Amino acid sequence: MATLVLAAAGSAVGGAIGGAAFGLGGAVIGQAAGAVLGGVIDQKILGGGSAAVERGRAGNLRLQTAEEGAPIPRVYGRMRVSGQVIWSTRFRETVIEGDTGGKGGGGTRTRDYTYSLSFAVALAEGPIDRIGRVWADGKPMDLEGVTWRLHRGHAAQGADPAIEAAEEHAPAFRGVAYLVFEDLPVGPYGNRAPQISVEVFRQPRAPDQVETAEEDLELRSIVKAVAMSPGSGEFAYETE
Repeated sequence: MATLVLAAAGSAVGGAIGGAAFGLGGAVIGQAAGAVLGGVIDQKILGGGSAAVERGRAGNLRLQTAEEGAPIPRVYGRMRVSGQVIWSTRFRETVIEGDTGGKGGGGTRTRDYTYSLSFAVALAEGPIDRIGRVWADGKPMDLEGVTWRLHRGHAAQGADPAIEAAEEHAPAFRGVAYLVFEDLPVGPYGNRAPQISVEVFRQPRAPDQVETAEEDLELRSIVKAVAMSPGSGEFAYETE
């Protein structure tokens, strides 16, 4: 566009000045000079030059942080709880290069940026039975095609594979039910971890139905001994 406008303007200015050089009239010289200047502007400003046009690159990546000292919910029945981010990796940047427009080799090189993030969200005190619906930034989240794992919060649960791959000493967050998202695309959420809320199910249990160390073989393999204080005195070991 700048080429056409400046070529016409140069032709008009050259024709008004008049004169000739190398057998060419002032209008022709002005038109050529305007076309050259307009071509430079088109290349630098409108993306017709050698530099690729970058789209979607984030200059400032934000991560929702957990609130320090926040209580861990204890769920009975069914409840929608807001999660707290307890672990995350750095943002993963993916670059896709291509060409758009142009005929006869006059296209523009493009460079598109997308971002993904792996993170864990604490839900409630475990163990829970299962989860239901999931919301991201208050909207229902479709988990189809999303890599996610639920740790129900058992006392003997192991560390998540994604956390083990990223951390030298991976925490297992035993006793806490949490959800792990692996390489979740964050473009739809403004290049940040979305605020996750989850529908949590936990069936209330009577005291005689709660698992004990004697019944939980995995827990028995972890607990080697129990220290009681005071160790002497009347009724020190009385259970009722």
